[in-house]
Amino acid sequence: MIKNYFKVIFACLLVVFTTACSTQIEEFGENFDRDKMDLFFSRIEKQNLGMGSISIFKNCKEDYQYSFGFIDVENSIEANENSKYRIASVSKAFTATMIIQLVEESKLTLETTIENYFPEIPNAKIITIEQLLNHRSGLFNFTEGEYDPEDRIQPASRQKLIEIFIKNGTNFSPNEKFEYSNTNYLLLSFIIEDIDEKTYASSFKDRLATPLGLTNTYNGEEINATDNEAYSYQLESENWVALVETHYTILQGTGSLVSTPKGVNAFYNALFDGRLVSESSLNKMTTMNDGYGFGLFTIPFYNKSGFGHDGRVDGYQSLSIYFPSDDVTLTYLSNGVNMVPNDIVIGALSIYSGLDYELP
Repeated sequence: MIKNYFKVIFACLLVVFTTACSTQIEEFGENFDRDKMDLFFSRIEKQNLGMGSISIFKNCKEDYQYSFGFIDVENSIEANENSKYRIASVSKAFTATMIIQLVEESKLTLETTIENYFPEIPNAKIITIEQLLNHRSGLFNFTEGEYDPEDRIQPASRQKLIEIFIKNGTNFSPNEKFEYSNTNYLLLSFIIEDIDEKTYASSFKDRLATPLGLTNTYNGEEINATDNEAYSYQLESENWVALVETHYTILQGTGSLVSTPKGVNAFYNALFDGRLVSESSLNKMTTMNDGYGFGLFTIPFYNKSGFGHDGRVDGYQSLSIYFPSDDVTLTYLSNGVNMVPNDIVIGALSIYSGLDYELP
């Protein structure tokens, strides 16, 4: 059923790394074995365990980068450091940041209810901006709803999506509990458009991409490999087979951005360096309620704790983490998955930490 397909491609996986071990990591990246890291990703490629790119920043500078596989298998176009991928739900941190900027500009508040923008949405009079940000609105996750199989590859207007939200209704009363819902972040992207009086893509460019010089990070449309954008694939009988694209209008604000790992890392560094929102606003973004802040999870790795997000749509899977204690950011973007990205990132972080790690 298409219902299950949507549930899979938009599912947000809470990544939890091994914490039971007593191992204590003193500092990331101190004299790590670069050759071993290169060999790790070389083996992943040779064994058809995945395709994609990784970037690790330390102290705001790229300390490691590796790209492997193809962005276009049919035309044998190999991935490179500037290849761009759909980052799926990692987009939520960007959307949340733009909303917080609007709050700081006194154009709305966290307590503002959505009846000001969507009075027809169920519980609009009592659902707040904050509840959209931390997935406590109670609104049904529209990507788990019943769809015609052709709908996900067709353009979706705002009105059509709003009608779907109204039809789907709610699962619980606002603020009753946490429940991940892509509906929340689509509504937030529409609110950004209404307040800025421009498209989400234009707001993103003006508020984040241009100020940070993120020339390879933008609101994606139809994937174009000639522009160094990666198609997505799944492995079938040892061959990477291209997947049909979910139309970008369905992803807006909740999973629509395209970027390089370096671009995502640069965004996280700017966010946590105080270049995008104030310290008090960042504290609100990183205050966890049932494990989720505003577009961010907490992600542990042994004695370290970071903030980040993961995502998946079609054959793309992504994971980005910032560790404040070491000023280290890691982003892994994949367009072909045969080894769980969580395991790949654990391997990369283990090598980067100087821990014993057996290569696949």
